[in-house]
Amino acid sequence: MTIVYRTTGAWGIGQGYNLTALQVDGNFYDLDQRIQAIEDNPPEPVNISNITVVGTQMTIYLEDATEFGPFTLPQANFRPSIVSTISTSTYAPVLADANRYKRCTNAAGCIVTLPLNASVALPVDSEIYFRQAGADPVVIDWPTDITVNVPEGFLPQTAGVNATLVVKVVAVDEWDIEGRLAQEDVTA
Repeated sequence: MTIVYRTTGAWGIGQGYNLTALQVDGNFYDLDQRIQAIEDNPPEPVNISNITVVGTQMTIYLEDATEFGPFTLPQANFRPSIVSTISTSTYAPVLADANRYKRCTNAAGCIVTLPLNASVALPVDSEIYFRQAGADPVVIDWPTDITVNVPEGFLPQTAGVNATLVVKVVAVDEWDIEGRLAQEDVTA
């Protein structure tokens, strides 16, 4: 049965007056039969024929030669294991220090002064690890224009030989400190 339309439109010419009850029922019956035919005999899907990945770009190819992509694949933040030594008693991080591991070997310790973003624009999410390899601690210092978040009850310095702390850029001119930190002296 063919669907009966009342008005003229993209479907063609309509009959120009209200449908009868029989025409309405016929339209519903026709649509029901078409849906039932699809449910009984679903069309074969166009399957994936292959997927290619080049670097971080993935493209999906279907059997009918349709392509989807390329899509950028997510990837984990790479934290290189580049270790270097700081033998001086003071240190100011530079851009190349992002995501690096620093061993501070000076027996008198090391004062690390965090830089302002205007002078060293370390990207947000950058981390720098400092390990106390000498007798005295690694102490983190910073200019007044920087916000540094130190856990309550702790000092911004390592807790002893072989202690490690990490400074992380969490926003422009804002850093978090975590790791094995020295506790504040509450007995004084």
